[in-house]
Amino acid sequence: MGAAIVSLVEHAHDRRTPAATAWVLCAGVAIVLSLTMLLVTGLEVWHRDRGRYLPAVRTCLVMALAALALGPARPAPLVLAVLLAIPWAVAVTRRMALDDETTTP
Repeated sequence: MGAAIVSLVEHAHDRRTPAATAWVLCAGVAIVLSLTMLLVTGLEVWHRDRGRYLPAVRTCLVMALAALALGPARPAPLVLAVLLAIPWAVAVTRRMALDDETTTP
């Protein structure tokens, strides 16, 4: 994804991301989210407390597919940043909610 930044800077005045750059960014986002899913499912805690992590894994899957679907649309990089941020927001929000439940008497 870092390699696509050069192209984004060169085409900053364009209304849409160049096709090759969009594909590199979309594929990069999909790969990062897919690897995140694989890493989470490989953790020991996944086997002990799957319910805590399953929503984040599902969200990663949906956002990875969305990134691939957006490739032909040549979205702005901000759209892809949001796609990366959504799974992390879900994971953090869910973790905070579960921590509050365990600390509340």
